[in-house]
Amino acid sequence: METRNCQKCEHDFVIEIEDKNFYEMMKVPAPTFCPECRFQRRLSFRNDRTLYKRTCEICKKEVISVYRPGGGVKIACQKCWWSDDFNPLKFGRDYDFSKSFFEQYKDLLKEVPLIANFVVDESRMINSPYNNMVLDLRNCYMMFDSDFNEDSAYGSEVENSRTCFDTTSIKKSEMCYECVNMTNCYRAFYSIDCENSNDIKFCRDVNGCTDCFGSVNLRNKSYYIFNEPMGSKEAYEAKLKEFDLSSRESIEKIKKQASEIWEKGITKFMHEKQNSDVTGDYIYNSKNVKESWIVYEGWNLKYCQYLVAPNVKDSYDFTQFGNNSERYYEVFQGGNGGSNIRFSWWPVNENREIDYSMHVMTSHDLFGCVGLRGKAYCILNKQYTKEEYEVLRGKIIEQMKDMPYIDKQGIKYSYGEFFPSELSPFAYNETTANEVFPLAQDEAIKNGFVWHDRGERTYKSTVKSEDIPDDSSGIPESITSEILECANSKKGLDNCTTAFRVITDEVSFYKRFGLPLPDKCPNCRHKERLQFRTLPRFKTVNCANGCGKKMFTAYDVSTPNLFCKECYLKAVI
Repeated sequence: METRNCQKCEHDFVIEIEDKNFYEMMKVPAPTFCPECRFQRRLSFRNDRTLYKRTCEICKKEVISVYRPGGGVKIACQKCWWSDDFNPLKFGRDYDFSKSFFEQYKDLLKEVPLIANFVVDESRMINSPYNNMVLDLRNCYMMFDSDFNEDSAYGSEVENSRTCFDTTSIKKSEMCYECVNMTNCYRAFYSIDCENSNDIKFCRDVNGCTDCFGSVNLRNKSYYIFNEPMGSKEAYEAKLKEFDLSSRESIEKIKKQASEIWEKGITKFMHEKQNSDVTGDYIYNSKNVKESWIVYEGWNLKYCQYLVAPNVKDSYDFTQFGNNSERYYEVFQGGNGGSNIRFSWWPVNENREIDYSMHVMTSHDLFGCVGLRGKAYCILNKQYTKEEYEVLRGKIIEQMKDMPYIDKQGIKYSYGEFFPSELSPFAYNETTANEVFPLAQDEAIKNGFVWHDRGERTYKSTVKSEDIPDDSSGIPESITSEILECANSKKGLDNCTTAFRVITDEVSFYKRFGLPLPDKCPNCRHKERLQFRTLPRFKTVNCANGCGKKMFTAYDVSTPNLFCKECYLKAVI
């Protein structure tokens, strides 16, 4: 093992023998940043929720984009970017050995129009505006990092689901509302970490249950309220009538009651299922996956996150997507086939042998390119022969070692590190980095990140937050034409939009199930749901059951009744 000191946070981190073997396989040097700082830097290139109106550089039409006006990059709408007439090779330039690689790449990035948003194949999007990082949506609105959904809105990481509103990390579910981390659930409201359950409300960690309310750790049960059996359907329904689910005020009281029950329950040290030799959280059907977070069907991975598409192998520091990929290192938003990808952002669709490239696909042997499709042997978007490419690539790697890029903090970036955050087209407070590693404005700037001051929002609400109907029976037909004030509008929260609208399908859902209107904007509601997910900040703690086992967990050390897997299974099954 080797211990190194992180350039960024100055904390020590360990490079183990298995890590060195991986770096040798990928033909890269060992990193000079710790795993957390590497992850944070990749996330500073991930804007999934902040959308703007921009003008396409090519057709001049207005389009929804993840890139803010004045942010330093040009954009092209989906139609123009995918057009055969768009040829990014025309922006190619010779490599200048008198300048650092990243300095030259920064100049190229300013010139090549980037795809406006990450909507994969607009032809497969049916009546679904204002979404990002999505595929195959029908009648969906404001869905992010989500695929194969219908009739849903305000969701993140939602897959193969229908009629779900205000949800995070939902899979194969239907008619869910205000839920987090649910799989195969139907008519689930205000619940987290549940599977294979129907008609549940205010539940945590229930599996195979129907008609349960305010309960925790139940398995294959029906007609429970606050973990107490009601004995029959009739008794359950009679008791349920005592709770007013149509009122926001009443729901807040029920949430507090349910949270007290939840705290008395047992918490498994990690979310996992059908794994062998894994550490981290939210890992499923995987083998030899270490210190990773949200991985489905992975093999031999370390320091990976958001790999929701299955079958990723032999990769380190790979963040988001996946799908039949192998040998990825320090890659963000890549996959859909491909191998031997290093230090790149959005290399998708059967790429191989790619270094330091952005928004490239179906290509091989690229170094420092932007926006290329179906190309090979290119450097800084200039075409070379195979022989010329290989010679020049080797020279550039050596030059990157001898002439590293030095950012405003004095940190050095040579071959072997992901793009400096200074090259990100996003401000820190526009990105997922600020969700996982939250920083105040002064902290972000001190740490070398850009911050976008949006200025005061000037939306004029037509309904004040205190005047939003508290009861579902009081929702007027005209509500979809109103501008509602967010209850947090006066708190100065950075991501609060201060005002919001509701859509027709959403209102129909509330009326159908007797639910009240929300009084907070979608961004504030999303932030509230995030408190029910762990973050990839791992530590070692002892099992609370007293068995003596140590657990590697993302949960806070103060979490009550945090059990190892063996003790947990004995207690809840």
